[in-house]
Amino acid sequence: MTDLAASTLPFLDTLASARSGFLTTVFNILTYLGDEKLFVVIALIVLWCFSKRGGLYMLTVGFSASSVGQTLKMLFRIPRPWNLKDGAFGEADPVAKDGWSGDSGLGKILSKLGDGADGWSFPSGHTIISVGTYGGMAAWFRNKWVKILGILLAALIPFTRLYLGVHTVVDIIGGALLSLILVLALRPVFASDGCGKIRAALAGNIILTAAMLGVAYLTRPESLAGEDIRNYASGIKNLWQLLGATLAVWLAFEFDENWLHYPTKAVWWAQLLKIAGGCVIVLGLQMGIQKALGYDSHSLNLSNMTRMGGVACLANFVALTGGIVLWPATFGWFSRLGYKGRHAAQ
Repeated sequence: MTDLAASTLPFLDTLASARSGFLTTVFNILTYLGDEKLFVVIALIVLWCFSKRGGLYMLTVGFSASSVGQTLKMLFRIPRPWNLKDGAFGEADPVAKDGWSGDSGLGKILSKLGDGADGWSFPSGHTIISVGTYGGMAAWFRNKWVKILGILLAALIPFTRLYLGVHTVVDIIGGALLSLILVLALRPVFASDGCGKIRAALAGNIILTAAMLGVAYLTRPESLAGEDIRNYASGIKNLWQLLGATLAVWLAFEFDENWLHYPTKAVWWAQLLKIAGGCVIVLGLQMGIQKALGYDSHSLNLSNMTRMGGVACLANFVALTGGIVLWPATFGWFSRLGYKGRHAAQ
């Protein structure tokens, strides 16, 4: 697989030779639309404000594809393009490779979304997220413009990874196929009548993530050195995080179906309040638990990866439980905001 990835480097050289300053800046911004943090925000907005099943569908596609993708990274351990063939490709864009820096407002915002292109290369995580998120939106919603925008972003964001030289064609195809399969396979499940198939899909996602975590532990290489130590420890931590997230999504579905039955509709400014409040709750709970329990992603190593992973799992579970199980209990009140004023005016 490494040789196959290396065989596509001439195509990356061709793209690198055709770069322009304007397109490179635009693509460096656009590529962050495939970040995992932004995917969660978009899926939560859909869940809170537009379609509960649509939001659950997007979260399930994203989390399941990410767990499989992370495990594939750890199994194949394919280096980034600049480390293939003894560094024969040296034209990766430095911003895409190392992340945004500087004191500009844009640089500060984008630096919070990611640290650049780190970890093993195959399959592309940005491709997994972008095809799952925007392809999922295109598959779920009937609005023509949502479909067009979703398909456009699902195709364009993976191309930015090639243009910027941080992934090979093999990485992009692998990530795109993985997410596309799940987008198409899970769409009818979440659109079906009744709850049985959805319940099975959510439970299956938990089992899948736990299985991927087990595979990652069982296939740990006998010797790891240098950057590979952090890559492997980070992969274990990511799978623990995903396990916590999948448990919270299952709990949210069961809680709403059996007790809550929250509404998603509200006037536009009430929707904005829901989004802002929900994001603060999720982020606050996650950061608070991580800080309280001594979580530090920069100190990950083979000896502490399980403990850090456990903390990340708990933080994700509690944060998402707060955001998609407890926070929606207020949505009945939000749905009445504005309408009271209208009735009084009449």
